Amino acid sequence: MRFTGWIIAAILLCLAHPLAEADAQNPNREQFVDWGLEVYGKTVDTLGLAGSPRFAERAHLGGGHSGGSRGQAFVWPLSTQFRVHNSLARLNPTQFVPSLRQFSDQLHSDYWRSGAGGYRSGVSGSADLFYDDNAHLVVALAEAYQITRDPIYLSRAKQTYQFVISGEDMVGGGGIYFREGDFGFKDSVSTLQGARSALMLFQATGDATYLDDADRLYTWAENTTQQPDGLFMEKLFLTGPQAGQVGNFTLINSAGMGISTNIEFYDSTGDPDYLAEAQRLANRSLTRYFQSSTGRINDEGFWAFELVDALVDLHARDEDPRWSDAVEQGLVWLHENKQDPNGHYGRFWGREGPQNNILSSWELNDQAPVARAYLHVATVPDPLALSSDLTDDRSVDFADLTILLANWNQD
Repeated sequence: MRFTGWIIAAILLCLAHPLAEADAQNPNREQFVDWGLEVYGKTVDTLGLAGSPRFAERAHLGGGHSGGSRGQAFVWPLSTQFRVHNSLARLNPTQFVPSLRQFSDQLHSDYWRSGAGGYRSGVSGSADLFYDDNAHLVVALAEAYQITRDPIYLSRAKQTYQFVISGEDMVGGGGIYFREGDFGFKDSVSTLQGARSALMLFQATGDATYLDDADRLYTWAENTTQQPDGLFMEKLFLTGPQAGQVGNFTLINSAGMGISTNIEFYDSTGDPDYLAEAQRLANRSLTRYFQSSTGRINDEGFWAFELVDALVDLHARDEDPRWSDAVEQGLVWLHENKQDPNGHYGRFWGREGPQNNILSSWELNDQAPVARAYLHVATVPDPLALSSDLTDDRSVDFADLTILLANWNQD
Protein backbone atom coordinates (compact mmCIF):
# COMPACT_ATOMS: atom_id res chain seq x y z
CA MET A 1 0.00 0.00 0.00
CA ARG A 2 2.94 2.37 0.54
CA PHE A 3 3.71 4.65 -2.37
CA THR A 4 6.48 3.45 -4.68
CA GLY A 5 8.86 6.17 -5.82
CA TRP A 6 9.95 4.37 -8.96
CA ILE A 7 6.65 5.23 -10.64
CA ILE A 8 7.30 8.95 -10.24
CA ALA A 9 10.88 8.46 -11.43
CA ALA A 10 9.69 6.64 -14.54
CA ILE A 11 7.21 9.36 -15.37
CA LEU A 12 9.79 12.08 -14.84
CA LEU A 13 12.07 10.27 -17.26
CA CYS A 14 9.24 10.10 -19.76
CA LEU A 15 8.60 13.81 -19.39
CA ALA A 16 12.23 14.48 -20.25
CA HIS A 17 11.81 12.70 -23.58
CA PRO A 18 11.16 14.95 -26.60
CA LEU A 19 7.89 13.13 -27.33
CA ALA A 20 6.52 14.16 -23.95
CA GLU A 21 7.64 17.76 -23.58
CA ALA A 22 5.39 19.80 -21.27
CA ASP A 23 5.50 22.82 -19.05
CA ALA A 24 3.43 23.98 -16.14
CA GLN A 25 1.28 26.29 -18.27
CA ASN A 26 0.72 23.81 -21.13
CA PRO A 27 0.77 20.36 -19.54
CA ASN A 28 0.21 17.22 -21.52
CA ARG A 29 -1.37 14.10 -20.10
CA GLU A 30 1.86 12.72 -18.64
CA GLN A 31 2.24 15.91 -16.59
CA PHE A 32 -1.23 15.49 -15.10
CA VAL A 33 -0.43 11.86 -14.29
CA ASP A 34 2.74 13.05 -12.57
CA TRP A 35 0.81 15.57 -10.49
CA GLY A 36 -1.84 13.01 -9.57
CA LEU A 37 0.70 10.44 -8.51
CA GLU A 38 2.50 13.04 -6.43
CA VAL A 39 -0.69 13.91 -4.51
CA TYR A 40 -1.55 10.23 -4.14
CA GLY A 41 1.91 9.48 -2.78
CA LYS A 42 1.75 12.26 -0.21
CA THR A 43 -1.75 11.15 0.78
CA VAL A 44 -0.61 7.58 1.41
CA ASP A 45 2.55 8.70 3.21
CA THR A 46 0.79 11.11 5.58
CA LEU A 47 -2.80 9.88 5.84
CA GLY A 48 -2.41 6.16 5.20
CA LEU A 49 -2.60 3.97 8.27
CA ALA A 50 0.51 1.81 8.42
CA GLY A 51 0.15 -1.81 7.48
CA SER A 52 -3.34 -1.53 5.99
CA PRO A 53 -5.29 0.06 3.14
CA ARG A 54 -7.07 2.32 5.65
CA PHE A 55 -6.82 6.12 5.83
CA ALA A 56 -7.10 8.74 8.55
CA GLU A 57 -9.34 11.78 8.28
CA ARG A 58 -6.72 14.46 9.04
CA ALA A 59 -2.93 14.62 9.31
CA HIS A 60 -0.91 17.19 11.26
CA LEU A 61 2.35 18.88 10.36
CA GLY A 62 3.91 17.83 13.65
CA GLY A 63 2.80 14.24 13.12
CA GLY A 64 -0.24 12.25 14.14
CA HIS A 65 -3.85 12.06 13.01
CA SER A 66 -7.19 13.34 14.22
CA GLY A 67 -10.86 13.47 13.28
CA GLY A 68 -12.93 10.82 11.63
CA SER A 69 -14.39 7.83 13.40
CA ARG A 70 -12.23 5.82 15.80
CA GLY A 71 -9.08 6.99 14.07
CA GLN A 72 -10.33 6.30 10.54
CA ALA A 73 -11.67 8.63 7.87
CA PHE A 74 -15.37 9.11 7.31
CA VAL A 75 -16.84 7.22 4.38
CA TRP A 76 -17.45 10.37 2.29
CA PRO A 77 -13.75 11.14 1.67
CA LEU A 78 -13.14 7.42 1.28
CA SER A 79 -15.67 7.34 -1.57
CA THR A 80 -13.50 9.90 -3.38
CA GLN A 81 -10.31 8.03 -2.54
CA PHE A 82 -12.00 4.98 -4.05
CA ARG A 83 -12.20 6.86 -7.34
CA VAL A 84 -8.52 7.80 -7.03
CA HIS A 85 -7.77 4.08 -6.81
CA ASN A 86 -9.98 3.53 -9.87
CA SER A 87 -7.99 6.08 -11.86
CA LEU A 88 -4.74 4.45 -10.82
CA ALA A 89 -6.04 1.02 -11.78
CA ARG A 90 -7.02 2.33 -15.19
CA LEU A 91 -3.58 3.89 -15.74
CA ASN A 92 -1.54 0.94 -14.49
CA PRO A 93 -3.56 -2.25 -13.90
CA THR A 94 -0.59 -4.38 -12.91
CA GLN A 95 0.48 -2.04 -10.16
CA PHE A 96 -2.86 -0.83 -8.83
CA VAL A 97 -5.66 -3.35 -9.47
CA PRO A 98 -4.56 -5.42 -6.42
CA SER A 99 -4.46 -2.37 -4.13
CA LEU A 100 -7.87 -1.27 -5.43
CA ARG A 101 -9.33 -4.62 -4.37
CA GLN A 102 -7.59 -4.41 -0.97
CA PHE A 103 -9.02 -0.94 -0.44
CA SER A 104 -12.54 -2.01 -1.40
CA ASP A 105 -12.40 -5.12 0.77
CA GLN A 106 -11.23 -3.15 3.80
CA LEU A 107 -13.87 -0.48 3.26
CA HIS A 108 -16.58 -3.13 3.08
CA SER A 109 -15.28 -4.88 6.19
CA ASP A 110 -15.09 -1.69 8.24
CA TYR A 111 -18.14 0.32 7.11
CA TRP A 112 -20.78 -2.07 5.71
CA ARG A 113 -23.85 -2.53 7.91
CA SER A 114 -24.91 -6.13 8.07
CA GLY A 115 -28.58 -6.92 7.83
CA ALA A 116 -30.20 -3.74 6.51
CA GLY A 117 -27.20 -2.95 4.32
CA GLY A 118 -25.54 0.32 3.36
CA TYR A 119 -22.19 1.85 4.24
CA ARG A 120 -22.11 3.67 7.56
CA SER A 121 -20.57 7.14 7.67
CA GLY A 122 -18.02 5.91 10.24
CA VAL A 123 -16.68 2.65 11.59
CA SER A 124 -18.81 2.88 14.72
CA GLY A 125 -21.81 0.58 14.66
CA SER A 126 -24.00 3.54 15.66
CA ALA A 127 -22.80 5.85 12.88
CA ASP A 128 -25.45 7.43 10.65
CA LEU A 129 -25.99 6.29 7.09
CA PHE A 130 -26.27 8.90 4.34
CA TYR A 131 -27.92 8.23 1.01
CA ASP A 132 -25.51 10.51 -0.86
CA ASP A 133 -22.46 8.75 0.65
CA ASN A 134 -23.80 5.44 -0.55
CA ALA A 135 -24.68 6.78 -4.00
CA HIS A 136 -21.07 8.02 -4.32
CA LEU A 137 -19.94 4.51 -3.47
CA VAL A 138 -22.22 2.91 -6.06
CA VAL A 139 -20.59 5.16 -8.67
CA ALA A 140 -17.13 4.19 -7.42
CA LEU A 141 -17.96 0.47 -7.32
CA ALA A 142 -19.60 0.48 -10.75
CA GLU A 143 -16.60 2.31 -12.17
CA ALA A 144 -14.27 -0.25 -10.58
CA TYR A 145 -16.29 -2.97 -12.28
CA GLN A 146 -16.00 -1.19 -15.63
CA ILE A 147 -12.22 -1.05 -15.23
CA THR A 148 -11.50 -4.52 -13.81
CA ARG A 149 -14.57 -6.67 -14.60
CA ASP A 150 -14.15 -8.14 -11.14
CA PRO A 151 -17.70 -9.32 -10.22
CA ILE A 152 -17.26 -8.40 -6.55
CA TYR A 153 -17.55 -4.72 -7.47
CA LEU A 154 -20.78 -5.25 -9.36
CA SER A 155 -22.22 -7.31 -6.51
CA ARG A 156 -21.35 -4.64 -3.95
CA ALA A 157 -22.62 -1.87 -6.21
CA LYS A 158 -25.99 -3.58 -6.56
CA GLN A 159 -26.27 -4.17 -2.82
CA THR A 160 -25.34 -0.57 -2.04
CA TYR A 161 -27.78 0.71 -4.61
CA GLN A 162 -30.59 -1.11 -2.83
CA PHE A 163 -29.89 1.02 0.21
CA VAL A 164 -29.80 4.21 -1.89
CA ILE A 165 -33.13 3.54 -3.59
CA SER A 166 -34.69 2.71 -0.21
CA GLY A 167 -34.37 6.43 0.54
CA GLU A 168 -36.92 7.29 -2.16
CA ASP A 169 -40.61 7.83 -1.50
CA MET A 170 -43.35 9.99 -2.99
CA VAL A 171 -43.34 12.67 -0.29
CA GLY A 172 -42.60 15.92 -2.11
CA GLY A 173 -43.34 14.18 -5.39
CA GLY A 174 -40.39 11.78 -5.21
CA GLY A 175 -36.64 12.09 -4.80
CA ILE A 176 -34.27 10.65 -2.22
CA TYR A 177 -33.68 11.88 1.32
CA PHE A 178 -30.25 12.89 2.60
CA ARG A 179 -29.85 10.76 5.71
CA GLU A 180 -31.59 7.65 6.93
CA GLY A 181 -34.31 8.60 9.41
CA ASP A 182 -34.20 12.34 8.56
CA PHE A 183 -37.36 13.37 6.72
CA GLY A 184 -36.74 17.12 6.66
CA PHE A 185 -35.86 17.45 2.97
CA LYS A 186 -35.26 15.67 -0.31
CA ASP A 187 -31.69 16.02 -1.55
CA SER A 188 -30.60 16.85 -5.10
CA VAL A 189 -27.20 15.17 -4.76
CA SER A 190 -28.62 11.94 -3.34
CA THR A 191 -31.17 11.87 -6.15
CA LEU A 192 -28.87 12.82 -9.04
CA GLN A 193 -26.08 10.50 -7.92
CA GLY A 194 -28.70 7.80 -7.39
CA ALA A 195 -29.91 8.24 -10.98
CA ARG A 196 -26.35 8.21 -12.27
CA SER A 197 -25.51 5.05 -10.35
CA ALA A 198 -28.69 3.35 -11.59
CA LEU A 199 -27.65 4.05 -15.18
CA MET A 200 -24.19 2.62 -14.57
CA LEU A 201 -25.81 -0.52 -13.21
CA PHE A 202 -28.16 -0.68 -16.19
CA GLN A 203 -25.15 -0.62 -18.51
CA ALA A 204 -23.45 -3.33 -16.45
CA THR A 205 -26.46 -5.66 -16.16
CA GLY A 206 -28.99 -4.81 -18.86
CA ASP A 207 -31.70 -4.81 -16.19
CA ALA A 208 -34.28 -2.23 -17.33
CA THR A 209 -35.41 -1.68 -13.73
CA TYR A 210 -32.34 0.45 -13.21
CA LEU A 211 -33.14 2.53 -16.31
CA ASP A 212 -36.70 3.06 -15.04
CA ASP A 213 -35.37 4.12 -11.63
CA ALA A 214 -32.96 6.58 -13.22
CA ASP A 215 -35.67 8.13 -15.37
CA ARG A 216 -37.98 8.54 -12.38
CA LEU A 217 -35.27 10.01 -10.13
CA TYR A 218 -33.92 12.43 -12.72
CA THR A 219 -37.42 13.54 -13.69
CA TRP A 220 -38.05 14.49 -10.06
CA ALA A 221 -34.86 16.58 -9.92
CA GLU A 222 -35.62 18.13 -13.31
CA ASN A 223 -39.14 19.12 -12.23
CA THR A 224 -38.35 20.10 -8.66
CA THR A 225 -34.87 21.47 -7.93
CA GLN A 226 -33.52 22.29 -11.40
CA GLN A 227 -33.48 25.98 -12.26
CA PRO A 228 -34.20 27.47 -15.72
CA ASP A 229 -30.47 27.79 -16.46
CA GLY A 230 -30.01 24.06 -15.81
CA LEU A 231 -28.32 24.19 -12.41
CA PHE A 232 -29.82 22.43 -9.40
CA MET A 233 -30.75 23.81 -6.01
CA GLU A 234 -29.57 21.71 -3.07
CA LYS A 235 -32.87 20.44 -1.75
CA LEU A 236 -36.62 20.54 -1.43
CA PHE A 237 -37.56 21.42 2.14
CA LEU A 238 -40.34 19.26 3.56
CA THR A 239 -40.49 20.66 7.09
CA GLY A 240 -39.64 23.88 8.88
CA PRO A 241 -40.08 27.51 7.81
CA GLN A 242 -39.07 26.77 4.19
CA ALA A 243 -41.34 23.74 3.77
CA GLY A 244 -42.39 23.37 0.15
CA GLN A 245 -39.56 25.57 -1.12
CA VAL A 246 -36.31 24.71 -2.85
CA GLY A 247 -33.02 26.18 -1.70
CA ASN A 248 -30.60 27.48 -0.94
CA PHE A 249 -27.65 27.27 -3.35
CA THR A 250 -26.79 25.78 -6.74
CA LEU A 251 -23.71 23.82 -5.69
CA ILE A 252 -20.95 22.81 -8.09
CA ASN A 253 -21.22 19.10 -7.34
CA SER A 254 -24.86 18.88 -8.39
CA ALA A 255 -23.96 20.60 -11.67
CA GLY A 256 -21.33 17.94 -12.28
CA MET A 257 -23.73 15.15 -11.39
CA GLY A 258 -26.38 16.60 -13.67
CA ILE A 259 -23.93 16.52 -16.57
CA SER A 260 -22.70 13.04 -15.65
CA THR A 261 -26.24 11.66 -15.38
CA ASN A 262 -27.14 12.98 -18.82
CA ILE A 263 -23.94 11.43 -20.20
CA GLU A 264 -24.96 8.09 -18.69
CA PHE A 265 -28.45 8.46 -20.20
CA TYR A 266 -26.82 9.14 -23.58
CA ASP A 267 -24.56 6.11 -23.24
CA SER A 268 -27.51 3.97 -22.14
CA THR A 269 -30.01 5.02 -24.81
CA GLY A 270 -28.11 6.74 -27.63
CA ASP A 271 -30.62 9.61 -27.50
CA PRO A 272 -28.80 12.81 -28.59
CA ASP A 273 -31.14 14.96 -26.50
CA TYR A 274 -29.29 13.78 -23.39
CA LEU A 275 -25.95 14.81 -24.86
CA ALA A 276 -27.41 18.20 -25.74
CA GLU A 277 -28.64 18.66 -22.18
CA ALA A 278 -25.23 17.72 -20.80
CA GLN A 279 -23.71 20.34 -23.08
CA ARG A 280 -26.23 22.96 -21.93
CA LEU A 281 -25.39 22.31 -18.28
CA ALA A 282 -21.67 22.31 -19.04
CA ASN A 283 -21.86 25.63 -20.84
CA ARG A 284 -23.64 27.23 -17.89
CA SER A 285 -21.16 25.67 -15.47
CA LEU A 286 -18.24 27.38 -17.20
CA THR A 287 -19.73 30.81 -16.49
CA ARG A 288 -20.99 29.94 -13.01
CA TYR A 289 -18.06 28.07 -11.42
CA PHE A 290 -14.92 29.15 -13.32
CA GLN A 291 -13.37 32.60 -12.86
CA SER A 292 -13.06 34.17 -16.29
CA SER A 293 -9.90 36.19 -15.59
CA THR A 294 -7.76 33.34 -14.21
CA GLY A 295 -9.60 30.17 -15.24
CA ARG A 296 -9.58 28.95 -11.65
CA ILE A 297 -12.36 26.77 -10.26
CA ASN A 298 -13.65 28.65 -7.26
CA ASP A 299 -15.29 26.13 -4.99
CA GLU A 300 -14.51 23.44 -2.45
CA GLY A 301 -12.51 20.62 -3.98
CA PHE A 302 -14.63 17.88 -2.43
CA TRP A 303 -17.49 19.16 -4.59
CA ALA A 304 -15.59 20.66 -7.53
CA PHE A 305 -13.98 17.40 -8.66
CA GLU A 306 -17.43 16.11 -9.66
CA LEU A 307 -17.67 18.90 -12.25
CA VAL A 308 -14.14 18.18 -13.46
CA ASP A 309 -15.06 14.50 -13.87
CA ALA A 310 -18.18 15.47 -15.79
CA LEU A 311 -16.45 17.86 -18.17
CA VAL A 312 -13.68 15.33 -18.80
CA ASP A 313 -16.27 12.66 -19.63
CA LEU A 314 -18.29 15.04 -21.81
CA HIS A 315 -15.20 15.92 -23.83
CA ALA A 316 -14.66 12.21 -24.37
CA ARG A 317 -18.08 12.09 -26.09
CA ASP A 318 -18.21 15.29 -28.13
CA GLU A 319 -14.50 16.33 -28.30
CA ASP A 320 -15.52 19.97 -27.75
CA PRO A 321 -12.31 21.72 -26.61
CA ARG A 322 -14.25 24.14 -24.40
CA TRP A 323 -14.60 21.50 -21.72
CA SER A 324 -11.02 20.23 -21.78
CA ASP A 325 -9.55 23.72 -22.07
CA ALA A 326 -11.49 24.94 -19.05
CA VAL A 327 -10.57 21.92 -16.94
CA GLU A 328 -6.91 22.04 -17.85
CA GLN A 329 -6.63 25.77 -17.18
CA GLY A 330 -8.42 25.37 -13.85
CA LEU A 331 -6.19 22.49 -12.78
CA VAL A 332 -3.00 24.29 -13.82
CA TRP A 333 -4.08 27.24 -11.67
CA LEU A 334 -4.81 24.82 -8.83
CA HIS A 335 -1.39 23.20 -9.10
CA GLU A 336 0.46 26.49 -9.35
CA ASN A 337 -1.42 28.32 -6.60
CA LYS A 338 -3.16 26.06 -4.09
CA GLN A 339 -0.66 23.48 -2.89
CA ASP A 340 1.37 24.51 0.13
CA PRO A 341 5.19 24.27 0.13
CA ASN A 342 4.88 20.63 1.26
CA GLY A 343 2.51 19.70 -1.56
CA HIS A 344 -0.70 19.55 0.49
CA TYR A 345 -4.00 21.17 -0.48
CA GLY A 346 -6.61 23.06 1.49
CA ARG A 347 -10.35 23.12 1.03
CA PHE A 348 -10.87 25.71 -1.71
CA TRP A 349 -9.60 25.33 -5.26
CA GLY A 350 -9.96 29.02 -6.07
CA ARG A 351 -11.28 31.16 -3.27
CA GLU A 352 -9.08 32.58 -0.51
CA GLY A 353 -6.18 33.19 -2.89
CA PRO A 354 -2.87 31.34 -3.31
CA GLN A 355 -1.73 28.96 -0.57
CA ASN A 356 1.63 30.51 0.38
CA ASN A 357 1.82 29.31 3.97
CA ILE A 358 2.52 25.79 5.15
CA LEU A 359 -0.68 24.03 6.21
CA SER A 360 -0.63 22.90 9.81
CA SER A 361 -3.03 20.08 8.93
CA TRP A 362 -4.65 18.60 5.83
CA GLU A 363 -7.57 16.26 5.22
CA LEU A 364 -8.25 13.27 3.03
CA ASN A 365 -11.42 15.02 1.85
CA ASP A 366 -9.23 17.74 0.33
CA GLN A 367 -6.35 15.63 -1.06
CA ALA A 368 -8.37 12.87 -2.74
CA PRO A 369 -10.38 15.22 -5.01
CA VAL A 370 -7.18 16.84 -6.28
CA ALA A 371 -5.55 13.49 -7.05
CA ARG A 372 -8.71 12.26 -8.80
CA ALA A 373 -8.99 15.42 -10.91
CA TYR A 374 -5.37 15.30 -12.07
CA LEU A 375 -5.56 11.59 -12.88
CA HIS A 376 -8.98 11.66 -14.51
CA VAL A 377 -8.10 14.48 -16.89
CA ALA A 378 -5.28 12.27 -18.16
CA THR A 379 -7.91 10.10 -19.89
CA VAL A 380 -9.30 12.93 -22.07
CA PRO A 381 -8.95 12.07 -25.78
CA ASP A 382 -7.44 15.46 -26.62
CA PRO A 383 -6.02 15.67 -30.16
CA LEU A 384 -2.96 17.52 -28.84
CA ALA A 385 -2.31 14.85 -26.26
CA LEU A 386 -2.79 12.07 -28.79
CA SER A 387 0.67 12.78 -30.18
CA SER A 388 1.76 10.65 -27.21
CA ASP A 389 -0.99 8.03 -27.67
CA LEU A 390 1.45 5.37 -28.82
CA THR A 391 -0.97 2.49 -28.30
CA ASP A 392 -3.71 4.11 -30.45
CA ASP A 393 -6.41 3.63 -27.81
CA ARG A 394 -7.38 7.34 -27.69
CA SER A 395 -6.00 7.60 -24.17
CA VAL A 396 -2.57 8.58 -22.93
CA ASP A 397 -2.05 6.19 -20.04
CA PHE A 398 0.58 4.08 -18.32
CA ALA A 399 1.00 1.85 -21.38
CA ASP A 400 2.09 4.90 -23.38
CA LEU A 401 4.35 6.03 -20.57
CA THR A 402 6.03 2.64 -20.62
CA ILE A 403 6.70 2.92 -24.35
CA LEU A 404 8.02 6.45 -23.92
CA LEU A 405 10.37 5.26 -21.21
CA ALA A 406 11.64 2.44 -23.40
CA ASN A 407 12.23 4.87 -26.26
CA TRP A 408 14.10 7.21 -23.98
CA ASN A 409 16.32 4.40 -22.74
CA GLN A 410 17.10 3.40 -26.33
CA ASP A 411 18.15 6.97 -27.10
